[in-house]
Amino acid sequence: MLMSEQLKEQLRKEFMPIKSLKVYSNANAVNSKISFIKSLDKGIRGVCSMILDFFEARVNTDDTKDNYMIVYASQKEIADEFGFTREYISHCINRMVENTICPFVKVRQGLNKSNYYIMKKKKEMIDLLKKIFQAQQEELKVKNEEKQDRQKKEYKNNYSSSNKVSTFNNFKQRTYDFEELERKLLGWDRK
Repeated sequence: MLMSEQLKEQLRKEFMPIKSLKVYSNANAVNSKISFIKSLDKGIRGVCSMILDFFEARVNTDDTKDNYMIVYASQKEIADEFGFTREYISHCINRMVENTICPFVKVRQGLNKSNYYIMKKKKEMIDLLKKIFQAQQEELKVKNEEKQDRQKKEYKNNYSSSNKVSTFNNFKQRTYDFEELERKLLGWDRK
């Protein structure tokens, strides 16, 4: 099995826990998000889904920066965005973090400093997608090199000096008498 196929299978196993749904959105598996939301209590599912969407919209996806896949957002900012109290948002985030399949890690900085959240599942998925892309590029390169080698061998076999065929002399000879045809055409044959 090709390396890219193995990585794709790993992607399917890790990020598609719902077999009937095979959708990706914003480089995050909708399947894993749905299964995570379903594992929460019914009373907070909607708010938790909105919080995840908030994180998705504000995550830093520039992998050249130090804060790659990190969301800086205070609970007050999230609460103001959705019209809930800060305490309710804090409760929802704490319930989300307690879950074993939580797609992010909450990092507490201390008093009077806002927490930040590392989108670990999204980061893992993007890293896996990058590995798949690199593996496909390597496989394509090897395939092209093999194709070129095969074409070189075919060319050498077909056009080597021992197998050379004269294209000028390789034609069917005429079966008629040219002199007789010339006499008829020029009218010399009339008596």
